[in-house]
Amino acid sequence: MPNVTQMPKWATPERKAKLVDLWTLFGNQCLLGHTACPIREHYIHVEPEGITVSKPVPVPCVDRQGNRILDSEGNQVILTLYKPVTVQIHKETITRLYDLKAEQAISYWKADDREARGIEYKLESIRLHSLSEPRTPLRGHFSAVSKDIWYSSQPLYYIEGLGISGLTLEPFVRVRLSSSFMRLYVNIGDTLRGVSKSKKRKAIRYNKPLPQSIENTIRQLVKQSVLDYIAH
Repeated sequence: MPNVTQMPKWATPERKAKLVDLWTLFGNQCLLGHTACPIREHYIHVEPEGITVSKPVPVPCVDRQGNRILDSEGNQVILTLYKPVTVQIHKETITRLYDLKAEQAISYWKADDREARGIEYKLESIRLHSLSEPRTPLRGHFSAVSKDIWYSSQPLYYIEGLGISGLTLEPFVRVRLSSSFMRLYVNIGDTLRGVSKSKKRKAIRYNKPLPQSIENTIRQLVKQSVLDYIAH
């Protein structure tokens, strides 16, 4: 049988087309944007990386009563244990600007796919267990007035999370419209400017809260975008 190479799951036709677009923009450029640059240093990419090392920890030896154990010369017996700790190092790689952009885009696509699979699993679980959003009261039936009151009290949308575009590398908010599987992706521009990389990463990966002023700004942008979508 012929050896057929299986494409990775992230490699959809649309994403492969975006990689072509990236090559059109950054192909054969050094990290400083110079085309066919002859300077080797311009291709060196430095990024932090956490590695695990062993740290020696001296532990004084004592007996069961807590008394120090001494050697034949009367010195304290010390036992050296090794504790794993994580340290940051700076990893250097030789790469082109296109390769760096493509690697970042693919990394975001893989993360999006993992999240999408998780959401699909949760939705399937909800459907199987009949736990979708309530469309009627838990008990009884709507009257004409209570129906209007109940529906008017429901939110227009739900903010599902924060993400980074794999193509433009700009932040966006994913929004789901109420009682619907329709989702909007709202570009929030430079709203996160001034927020540390650590806080951005925690907000994107673990849905950790951002500073209150930025949260309020994002809510206003999302609300306006949803209202514009509904109006049109």
